[in-house]
Amino acid sequence: MGSGGRLRVGIIGCALGGVTLTALALVALVVVASVPDPLALGISAVAACVPALVYAGIVLRLDRYESEPKRNIVACIAWGAVGAILFSLLGGLFFQAVIAGSFGSEVADVASIVVGAPLIEESFKGIAVLALLFFARDEIDSTLDGLVYGALIGVGFAMTENILYFGQAYLDGGLGEFGALVLGRAVLGGFGHPAYTAATGAAIGWARCRYGQGILRLLAPVAGWTVAVGLHIAWNGGLLLTSALLGERASLLKAVTIQAILVIVPAVLVLAAIARMSARHELAILREELRSEVARGSLTDAEYQTIIDETKRQRSLARAGARGGRALRRRQKAFFDTAAELAFRRHHARRGESFGSDGHDRDDHDRLRLLALRDELAAAGVAPGEL
Repeated sequence: MGSGGRLRVGIIGCALGGVTLTALALVALVVVASVPDPLALGISAVAACVPALVYAGIVLRLDRYESEPKRNIVACIAWGAVGAILFSLLGGLFFQAVIAGSFGSEVADVASIVVGAPLIEESFKGIAVLALLFFARDEIDSTLDGLVYGALIGVGFAMTENILYFGQAYLDGGLGEFGALVLGRAVLGGFGHPAYTAATGAAIGWARCRYGQGILRLLAPVAGWTVAVGLHIAWNGGLLLTSALLGERASLLKAVTIQAILVIVPAVLVLAAIARMSARHELAILREELRSEVARGSLTDAEYQTIIDETKRQRSLARAGARGGRALRRRQKAFFDTAAELAFRRHHARRGESFGSDGHDRDDHDRLRLLALRDELAAAGVAPGEL
């Protein structure tokens, strides 16, 4: 890259950094202004962040065969927690003002909850998965990858939103109301936002594997976004309807429990089934594409058998960790991830995706990296295919 190219990259990097810091400052300002009490803010942040970490861990465990880059994981959670929140707040204010101007404030309040929030929030969350598709296409290899990235964005969004709601609950009703809301939003309805955006992400991941062919590659993301919005509307609108039907018997926990059974649980079960089927498809790709790497000597047969067997993979990672701690375990994981990246790229190329001459260079780079990692592991007394 010439000096002019480096300058342009530097300018773009500085601009993005400035925008990011500005957005972060604005969201922080909104949070502090909404929850001005330090104690309320502190316990709300803890109550929101701890479940977010748990849910993010669960989501990441769905992707067994290739770890997503940490920068992408952080970017997705950060967009949900900052970018999507900021633009959703602005979009929500605009939506409410427009509806209030035409139908009055009471209608605007209900419309904003039932229709406005789902439309606006799922749009700004979903757009981040599309951005990943364009700027980090190689990291979305399947339906499962799109689902994981979408869910992580939802985790980040729910985290910041929960801080706002929990803080207000503590200020308005003390620990009792705070505890009930934490149980309702972070536990019973905790997979809500992740599930909504996972639907959008899964559809985008599926469309990515159409390799530029067929109208379905354009319709699928729209359909996934429609499902996300529909689930979100069903949750928000259902809470209002359930509370109205329960009447005097209504309580937050009772209404949330009913909605979780009707909306969240079925959505999570369907998405889990989709994730499982996609994981099986990824395993089939590894089995098919890595056979030729054994033939050419990039992998040994023992390494190949370990990569395609989840039990052997976990044993190998545990052995590396026992012998060399986290650093050696990371090298072992990098060996598996590099093999997976090579396999997925070859699969996409055989299905019609064009990588140009760069594709062959990257294949060779991955093969050399496998060799280097094997040597590093062997020097530490660990073989990638050791059984």
